[in-house]
Amino acid sequence: MIVLFLIIVGTVFVKSTPCSRDESLNITNGIAFENGSVFYDGLEYVDGSWYVLDVDGSDVRFGCPCIGRLCLWKCCGIGQMFLNRTCSDVDVSEANPFNPPVFRGREPSTVIAYQHFVYMPRQSCDMYLVDSNSRGEEIYLQENGTLFEIANNVLQWHSPVRFCLDMKLDDSSPKSRLVGGVCYPDQNSNGDSPGLFIAYGVGLMLSVPFLLATFLVYAFIPELRNLHGMCLMAYCGGLIVAYPFLAYLKLHTGQVGVAMTGCYVIAFIIYYAFQSSFFWLNVMCFDIWRTFSGYRGGSSTKRREKKRFAMYGAYAWGIPALLTAVTIGMQFSTNLPDHIITPGFGNRRCWFDNWMSELVYFFTPVFVLVVCNVVLFSITANRIRAIRQETAILKGSESSRSDKLKKDKQRYGLYLKLFVIMGVNWSVEVISFAVGGSNWYWILIDLSNIALGIYIFFIFVWKNKVRSLVAKKWRSIRGLPPDSTLGTWGTRSSSAPTEDTRVSAEDSGMRLREIR
Repeated sequence: MIVLFLIIVGTVFVKSTPCSRDESLNITNGIAFENGSVFYDGLEYVDGSWYVLDVDGSDVRFGCPCIGRLCLWKCCGIGQMFLNRTCSDVDVSEANPFNPPVFRGREPSTVIAYQHFVYMPRQSCDMYLVDSNSRGEEIYLQENGTLFEIANNVLQWHSPVRFCLDMKLDDSSPKSRLVGGVCYPDQNSNGDSPGLFIAYGVGLMLSVPFLLATFLVYAFIPELRNLHGMCLMAYCGGLIVAYPFLAYLKLHTGQVGVAMTGCYVIAFIIYYAFQSSFFWLNVMCFDIWRTFSGYRGGSSTKRREKKRFAMYGAYAWGIPALLTAVTIGMQFSTNLPDHIITPGFGNRRCWFDNWMSELVYFFTPVFVLVVCNVVLFSITANRIRAIRQETAILKGSESSRSDKLKKDKQRYGLYLKLFVIMGVNWSVEVISFAVGGSNWYWILIDLSNIALGIYIFFIFVWKNKVRSLVAKKWRSIRGLPPDSTLGTWGTRSSSAPTEDTRVSAEDSGMRLREIR
């Protein structure tokens, strides 16, 4: 009974229409006849091929010209074409009348388009651009109104209501050429619900406060603001920039296309921010390797740390800037051979056009860095094993070197944890692109990427030593006396978790020589 009741209610309240809104034209001003037909703009709409809807309190009559006829959706209005990216009125033969070539497969047809099709205004869906003048792009309008697209040797067929065509003229070519706008695939084409993308975007935004908290703790506490702390701040800074923009794209999946202002800007910001974070992780791996490769006790001076950080910055910010410049150059280059892979930002989404482009421009540098980090960590682990044997016989007078080793080993452990979660995740990310399928299959990897900021916060900040320093700084800001319960970690003479404040006799001699 309940099912029958729902069926009856649905029949009463759901009024079907003979065609969708994208397949409809406003024929309110048409001439209605007693037999139920409506004549408008040279076409007759028989009874059953038109319908009436309430639009803003007024009854509007819509006709379905594609019932019994072949329709072709035109991206711009009648008498218009694309001048650069804008539809403009023109007085040229290519647009008056609009007569794109028609094919059977890839063979030219004798069909005349403007006599064969009923032209319809552009659909309401968000679209990506398909340009017949682009490398590896071919489009063929078929006699039955479908579009045959070849993109980077991938064959695709698009139903008539899912694309529009028009002519375009810009600085990249002296002659106008045919371009198409293709509706983005449905978000759930791979079985992924919109909720999955929303959850991913929200998760990324939840990770940002933890990254920001890590950055601020290391920025405002002097004991943490050493070379290793500044490298960690730079690494977190890249993720702080990348995550909000990536979350924005996830929350607008299927809605952000080439028409969106700033599409290119968002893509290049995400690209640079992620690359810089990977390079800073590589810097931290290199620095811990350098520490153990020529190990000796004591700590370096602030001046030398700043100089080294400047060199690290030139590498970890400069190389990503160079990679971004190359990517931008390839994105906007023209007249390249067909076999050259370009990024394709903005073609189908505000990111790389396809998996191959992402592999070449994004994941190749990442893989190189992951391999380098594996080598550096392996060498460092072997060196730690050797040093452990050497320090086992240290005497009390050499305890400074022993303490320094202990703290550097702790720092090595922190960086190793960070590398494992970052390197392994992104390695599996590449595999997931190659295998394909629904994002549900790789949800655990996505969750670990989302939680990266939380993970960083807990391994670098949520520790007794750092919390004691934060408490000390907070009491100092409020003008309160030091808390005796903080113990040795609450004093300046104590060692911060990533810095040893002791100075060995060897380093003291070196500094005296520098002064002289």
